[in-house]
Amino acid sequence: MSDNNLTWGYSLWDQYDRILEHTDAGLEFTNKCSHYVKDRVKVEIDYIKSLRNLRKKYKLKNAEENEFNNFTTVKSYCVILEQLELIAREHEIFAERLEDEVHAKLRALHKDVTLNRKNLCNTGSQLQQGYQQQQDFLEKARQKYEKMAREAEAAGMAFKKVNEDMNVSRAQLEKSRNTMNTRQDIMEKAKGDYIIQIEKTNNYQHDYYLEKWPSLLNQMQKAEESRIDELGTLLKQQCILHGNVLPQIKQCVDAMISSCDKVNSSQDSDLLMEERNKQPYPPDHVFIEYGSKQVSNFSSNPSMRKTKKERKKTKIFGRAVGGGSSESVNKEDLDHLPPEKRKKAFKEKIKEIESKIQIELKARQGLEDILELYSQKPELGSATAMEESRQQLDAITKTLEKLQEELYKYQCYLAALDDKPAPERPHIGSHLDSLSITSSNSHISHNHNDNDSGSGQGSGGGGDLPPPYNAAPPPEFSPASPTGEFNTDSFYEVPDNNNLPPNLNSCTVLYDYAAQHSDELDIFAGETLYVVEDNGAGWVKAQRNENEVGLIPGNYIEMLS
Repeated sequence: MSDNNLTWGYSLWDQYDRILEHTDAGLEFTNKCSHYVKDRVKVEIDYIKSLRNLRKKYKLKNAEENEFNNFTTVKSYCVILEQLELIAREHEIFAERLEDEVHAKLRALHKDVTLNRKNLCNTGSQLQQGYQQQQDFLEKARQKYEKMAREAEAAGMAFKKVNEDMNVSRAQLEKSRNTMNTRQDIMEKAKGDYIIQIEKTNNYQHDYYLEKWPSLLNQMQKAEESRIDELGTLLKQQCILHGNVLPQIKQCVDAMISSCDKVNSSQDSDLLMEERNKQPYPPDHVFIEYGSKQVSNFSSNPSMRKTKKERKKTKIFGRAVGGGSSESVNKEDLDHLPPEKRKKAFKEKIKEIESKIQIELKARQGLEDILELYSQKPELGSATAMEESRQQLDAITKTLEKLQEELYKYQCYLAALDDKPAPERPHIGSHLDSLSITSSNSHISHNHNDNDSGSGQGSGGGGDLPPPYNAAPPPEFSPASPTGEFNTDSFYEVPDNNNLPPNLNSCTVLYDYAAQHSDELDIFAGETLYVVEDNGAGWVKAQRNENEVGLIPGNYIEMLS
């Protein structure tokens, strides 16, 4: 700001008290603006907390699993809640910048203005005291001069009176003259002092009114205008910061509006029909097994349907609320559920059955290891212990068969819900063998007398257990094949089971075996195969038909005559 624009020093030279009131009011106003911005920051913070608490309170639970969230109205509602979080973030940024860039500077401005005004006021007080002091000195010099002038005049009148009196002695006349002269000298000195003080006072008053006092008032004007400019800049900065977040907030609001425009009642109705009414109502049949139908009036007869209260009494897999034994879930009990929940129930049941199968397989493996140990070292176990182990192994095998049948049933249910073809029904043994089960105990021989007699036969001599098939890797039958695959030129083609070539021997499978390599063949106890080649190394090349040929353990079969 140019000094030529400062006019308080001459225009308001006699309005010092008014200037003090004005600057004091400006200081209080600056402090008020600082508190305003501070409270504005607090309001923003409270608003942010309120928005986030509102979103947390009304956020949908289990949003990913709830089928209701697929409707357009619910999606729009979820978008609105998400945009509320974005709006809260924008207000959070605004509050932080408002605190750092405006409120902190307002506090510093108020502090600087207060200190500067205090210094200027002290300077003004000193100038006023100096001016008043000069006035007091001048007044004292004037009073002294007036007093000395009166005394000198009185002394002169006294001398004149004595001089006219003829009866006064000469001594008295000289004394009166000396007194008059003395008073005249004192008066002249007081007059000189008074003249000097007048000159000093005039000089000080000249400096006071033409330089010092105007300069002080101009400094106060400059400080006040600087405060006003800085305050205006900070208030403008507060508005700019607020304006910077408005476009982002507008984008959030536009996103809310756009999501609301996507609400479609027809689409929601179609979605409801798709999720709740895939089958015609009333259905004239229910599926009991995949691919088979049984006529039932359960769904079409309203009196046979379960009420809401009755359904609450039963859990999803038939467990009563008050406790009780677990029963196998009935498919008809799930017909009242929507497809997604039925699918979830079937998946949970499949997972439960697979967990049970794993437990049974571990138990079966343990029993087989014990029986193999008894077979190798008969002195470790008695006939009773082996018989009990066999019975337990037999019970576990039956349990596994039931569990696999149940697993297949629910896999079929799940495939039907997904509109997929039914999975192939696996052989009981093949599924168990694939989980590292070495043999089926249903074919274990009960001839344990040899072990009780302590014959000391090994795993290959007692015949109590199926011999292990993984004692050695399958041999390479065709040296010309570097990959280990068999030469198919050496296979016999068997076009018909009833028309066997006369030079092809047949065999009966004694135990189940799951192929461990690509060149092996899955076999099942009781079936008949054709022996293509036997090199005497423990492995036999067998053929079931023209498409199924591979290696099998030689001690798992019995040659037919």
